[in-house]
Amino acid sequence: MIGAENALAGRSQFPKSTPPAINHSVVTGTLSADPQLGRGPNGDPVTLLPIEFPVADPEHPHALWTRASCIVEVPGDRRMWDVGGLLGGAPLLAAGQLSARWVIEDGHTSRRGVIVATLVKAGPAPSRLELPR
Repeated sequence: MIGAENALAGRSQFPKSTPPAINHSVVTGTLSADPQLGRGPNGDPVTLLPIEFPVADPEHPHALWTRASCIVEVPGDRRMWDVGGLLGGAPLLAAGQLSARWVIEDGHTSRRGVIVATLVKAGPAPSRLELPR
């Protein structure tokens, strides 16, 4: 634990008054590409999981409106998570906090939304009956 405390020594502390459920995102979908290794904002290793999912039409919930995508950023060594053998096309459930990262592509700078994962489950999403209450 001493190593973990030293790693956090220079970081700002998260406000204690924040309710525990604030900024909590859950996404289920399909990996649109193979996982990639990357670096988080502090240079720590992360695994990037590009995920794609359908979006229902708000006025007609049974009709497909569009497909959306985001990046799930899995902090730490990928051996800690069940993502080592995942390939593009695999189903995935991920939960964590919504954040954003600045990226440079083709000489242009932009922001992309990411979910910083606290939970990753490979395989099909659980049915509503299987979800904990």
